[in-house]
Amino acid sequence: MKKVTYISGGVGGAKFAKGLNKIKNIDLTILVNTGDDEHIHGVFLSPDIDTVIYNLAGIEGKFGWGVRNDKFTVNKELRKFYDMDFKIGDADLATNLYRSQMISQGKTLTEVTKNIKNKFEINCEIIPMSDDRVSTKLITKTNKRLDFQEYFVEKKGKPRIKNIIYEGSRVAKVNQNTIKQIKSSDIVIIGPSNPLLSIGPILSLSKLKKELMSHKNVTIISPFIGKDAIKGPSKKNFEDMGFSPDIEGIKKYYKNIGKKYIVHIGDSDKKINTIEENILFKKINDSKSLARKILNYE
Repeated sequence: MKKVTYISGGVGGAKFAKGLNKIKNIDLTILVNTGDDEHIHGVFLSPDIDTVIYNLAGIEGKFGWGVRNDKFTVNKELRKFYDMDFKIGDADLATNLYRSQMISQGKTLTEVTKNIKNKFEINCEIIPMSDDRVSTKLITKTNKRLDFQEYFVEKKGKPRIKNIIYEGSRVAKVNQNTIKQIKSSDIVIIGPSNPLLSIGPILSLSKLKKELMSHKNVTIISPFIGKDAIKGPSKKNFEDMGFSPDIEGIKKYYKNIGKKYIVHIGDSDKKINTIEENILFKKINDSKSLARKILNYE
């Protein structure tokens, strides 16, 4: 049985996770970004973790996040007290209330995540990158400092950025079991998530990055088709930070980490370690097909 570690952000990464988790005879662990985690409306949110869980449970909303057909009764009541752009559905809120309560009682994020994924009957392991807080902060070209959710939800990812800070990453601890998991994996796959905002916080943890750099079989799926982002502001983010939104920029960003790179058909740089495949996941069979191919590469 092949041991697989998959590194994921939110919606883009979760789409591939759905197909990967359908592959039989693999021992799968998904390591998820927590740089987006935030206290909102008095509860502790882990958006990327929940997005991965909801996708694997097959209950994700139509945009890939939240719970499908969720109601927003609580959100409507809250709007009577103050204006807000961040909406949490009632079922989604229940998950976050549970997380908040368990953490207030001394449980770690890893422990709570395991309980939540078990509640949704997910058979693979899902672990946060750290139990300690790492917060993604964005410095705009007009020198404003934005929290991730402020940038992504309130500002809709529009401000141009000149720097990204992964606050807390220097002191955040990495679970030793996570290090062992990467070491013992036959393959590590980094998903088509925003490199800077979804994978960057994970790479900001020096112990994790060191393990990835020393691993002999790391495959990276590009988040770009042509020179456009599959989803979200990753094209703008990449360009703002001096990277081209293509395989050249991806290889530069993941230097010393990636051993193989998966790009969309027609996007190859013709190098031996670049492989063209369909990376547009319109149906679960698209991501399942790519997962099977990646696992069979020599």
